[in-house]
Amino acid sequence: MAKRKNKIYWFEGVTEKGVRSLLTNEDSKFRWLRSQRNRRLLVVMVAIGISLISMGSYWPSIKASLEISSDTGFIIFLLVAMFVIFAVLVGYSLLRVSVRGITEAPNELLDERQIRVRDDSFRYAYYIMGYITLLLLLAATIGPAELKLFQSEGNDGSYLLIAALFAYSSLPSMVLAWREGDI
Repeated sequence: MAKRKNKIYWFEGVTEKGVRSLLTNEDSKFRWLRSQRNRRLLVVMVAIGISLISMGSYWPSIKASLEISSDTGFIIFLLVAMFVIFAVLVGYSLLRVSVRGITEAPNELLDERQIRVRDDSFRYAYYIMGYITLLLLLAATIGPAELKLFQSEGNDGSYLLIAALFAYSSLPSMVLAWREGDI
């Protein structure tokens, strides 16, 4: 039976060809992302973007304190939300490339050192996410105004949930990008 040329790893959501390309391609157009300074800058930008997404939950309160009209407020919110979500998605994609996809790669495509580095990144990301979850719960319960999920009027806690999902998915790559030297 013939061996597959590009095995798909369904659980990790990657292909063998894609992972090998990220791990071995030294002359890529994203080489500038591989320095630790640039990766740390990218981590900060993604973290700011995730924080801005979570602030969407408090938009009605912010809009009222700034005395913005309903029509203008809707347009501002729509434009800012689309830009921030797009920026976070692009930032996460660049972050994933900057760490060579190590956090999504299956064990059989990594060497022992890469497996250890990846597992350490997941462990620290797990600790950090515990603290972020605590902060999100505190923001939802004792924040400036009570938050409820999927509210058409008032502060909608859905954006905190969306920000938490972005943080959960990107934190292992963020930790790896921050901790490792030049990759």
